[in-house]
Amino acid sequence: MFRIVTALGSLLALAVLPLASQTITERTRNLDKRDGFYPLYWDAGAGRLLLEIPDFERQFLYLTSLATGIGSNDLGLDRGMIGDERIGRFERVGPRVLFLLENPRFRATNGNPALVRSVTESFPVSTMGAFDIVAEEDGRVLIDATDYFLTDVMNVRAELKEAGNAGVAVDKARSAIHLPRTKAFPRNTEIEASLTFAIDEPSNDIRRHSPDGRAVTLRQHHSMVALPAAGYRPRRFDPRIGVFPIVFNDYAKPFTDDYETRYIVRHRLIKRNPQAARSEPVTPIVYYMDRAIPEPYRTAFRDGAMWWNEVFEAAGFDNAFRVEDMPEDMDPMDARYHVIQWVHRTEAGSSIGPSFVDPRTGEIIKAAVRMDSHRSLVDHDIYSGVMPATDDEPVRDPFLADPGLAAWLAMLDPNVSAEEFSMARRRQHSAHEVGHTLGLAHNFIATSYGRASVMDYPAPFIQVTDGQIDLAAAYRNGPGAYDSVAIRYAYTHFSPEQEASGLDGIVRDAARQGIKFITNPDQASDGAYPEASVWVNGTDMLAELGRVTFVRRTLLDRFDERAVEPGEPMAKLSRRLATVYLHHRYTLDAAIKTVGGMGFRYGLRGDELPVTSVVDAERQRRALDLVLGALEPAELALPERVLQALAPRPFGYATHERAFRSDAGPAFDNLGAARTLATTIVGGLLQRERAHRIATFASRNADHPTLEEVIGRITDRTWGAAPEARYPALRRVVERVVVDALITLASDSRASVEARAGAEWGLRRIADLIQAREATVPAEQAHRALAWSDIERFLQRRDPGTQRTDPLAAPPGTPIGK
Repeated sequence: MFRIVTALGSLLALAVLPLASQTITERTRNLDKRDGFYPLYWDAGAGRLLLEIPDFERQFLYLTSLATGIGSNDLGLDRGMIGDERIGRFERVGPRVLFLLENPRFRATNGNPALVRSVTESFPVSTMGAFDIVAEEDGRVLIDATDYFLTDVMNVRAELKEAGNAGVAVDKARSAIHLPRTKAFPRNTEIEASLTFAIDEPSNDIRRHSPDGRAVTLRQHHSMVALPAAGYRPRRFDPRIGVFPIVFNDYAKPFTDDYETRYIVRHRLIKRNPQAARSEPVTPIVYYMDRAIPEPYRTAFRDGAMWWNEVFEAAGFDNAFRVEDMPEDMDPMDARYHVIQWVHRTEAGSSIGPSFVDPRTGEIIKAAVRMDSHRSLVDHDIYSGVMPATDDEPVRDPFLADPGLAAWLAMLDPNVSAEEFSMARRRQHSAHEVGHTLGLAHNFIATSYGRASVMDYPAPFIQVTDGQIDLAAAYRNGPGAYDSVAIRYAYTHFSPEQEASGLDGIVRDAARQGIKFITNPDQASDGAYPEASVWVNGTDMLAELGRVTFVRRTLLDRFDERAVEPGEPMAKLSRRLATVYLHHRYTLDAAIKTVGGMGFRYGLRGDELPVTSVVDAERQRRALDLVLGALEPAELALPERVLQALAPRPFGYATHERAFRSDAGPAFDNLGAARTLATTIVGGLLQRERAHRIATFASRNADHPTLEEVIGRITDRTWGAAPEARYPALRRVVERVVVDALITLASDSRASVEARAGAEWGLRRIADLIQAREATVPAEQAHRALAWSDIERFLQRRDPGTQRTDPLAAPPGTPIGK
């Protein structure tokens, strides 16, 4: 019996042994070999991709990306989208090979072997694949990797499910290796797969973007790249300069320091002559431009990207940066090349400047800029909205007080063409996204000291010059002072012993020059720092609000059908009107941030300047009055001649996302447009963090406005104002917006007790004002009765109030995106 069982066990053991009795030479005879870092063999008869592993000591960078996209801005699954960078390795376990990802986020950089091992064993690795060995020879093994490369490494399935698609799965029967982009080179192996996602219940978005929403085929790309050569020296991160960090825990540090460690992200750039003040690099940074990019974009992108060559001179480099055309045979997914790709969607969206980075050091491996093709269409809407105001009689700009600025602007040519206007923006746009791939973060305060960075979000500087609308200085034409500081910090050559003092010198020199840095999320409209705002111009946000409001009124008073070209649908007028009616929206946001506002720095101990500074009390009060002025019915009104020209959507056209929405369709909803703008203003003033900041600052300084003072001023300027004969419906719109905003704040469980108390105080104040003023007009009676009932029901905590009528969403920003 023992012999039978033993024999049976031997037979079973033989049955599970792989066909490794073959040599690699024998197994791959007559197969298509692609030799390189990890050699590939294509078995056309079986449709299988075999991967040769030369040794098991090797680690490599494993990079994943999306080669083709869906074209939906909401989904964000774009052509050229990159995923994560990881450290991979193969490990042999008997007759099998495992594919593992290391965990460099946790390490001991200068520890003894036992400490290093303790850290390694404290955190997991990820085993991504397991493969049978199908052949081996001279220590090399061959595996069939087909099934792994047909997996959804970019997690598209999760994105599709999140977007409302049900029953999403990769159908491997309809998936295959994409051979044209599956290649091997001495230091990298590139593999691409075509994956079909079967969707039982596709969303409308997927149906709209694919021939059949039940079968969506995308290509995903895998890069296996040799680790960078030795010689790169990581550079420390400093929060006062906006260069992206990588972050990891270093458990070799003493208890007097945080384990969290940060290196900046940057390219490897080495001087050919380290002793020279300026030297050419050993190897320049070269970006390749997608051949699909047409003119005039192509020239604009190249010109804007090449601004960085000028900036690198400040860091001691000549000819450090180049932009070249992508050769016809170049694969943009190839990890060896930095690329600027042309990306299309059905809606306008952001351009993006990401990079693959060595997670151990912060060295940039591959830049993958994606430039959106819609941006100039958005810029053209802005330009077209301005055009009617360029032909009329001159007006005087009372806000142009600086005679030097006036003289400079007078020398500029105000007759800017649509192409010149749009391409000026695209030059800056290209420089911005390339800047991200050089390591630079956004700097949203640079506009406040002279439009000093392409890493800000620039509003077009539309000015009334010599009585006429002037676009000549709409966008800056080159890099700024901050860009130079950030590149100097990231790329200036220092000897190891001089680097710390050299970097400190750059930061302190920047502070002395008034060069500031504030980035995400501190620029948001609910933030505290007025000058750290997006899509604004100027040093003083209150003065700028006055200037921009004057420009808006000039544009609005002259707006007419000249904003569309002859032969175009008149419905386009709504798109162009949005850029004019909301011309001041971002400057309003910045002025609102003055109320309960605070300036600050990302400071370190030892800095000469204070880290925080609360906005002066009287400035807060002045800001509140200026912002409330934008709620006056006359400021919300549209001329009747404009309303009559706003045609509904024509046959054969869809409703455009950048046009105003309407609850009165097919008519234009002028009350809805006013409600949208009023909600932006009132909702911004009564945003929960801002409300609590106001209360907090008042508790520290009795001179500062209290929350009740702010809310009282809002109610006095709306519900307490003397009735006007003009625009009574618009006044009612604003009053209702105030009630809704106060109820929202008072019922917000995340708002502070002080904020909710102030909001309830405001609601009681409005209830008293309603009862104290008699209404004779039926529309006024109805408006007050509903408001009083909703307030009373809320305060008594009994029957639910009338469901709030949410304002119509504003069209996307002016301008939109990055």
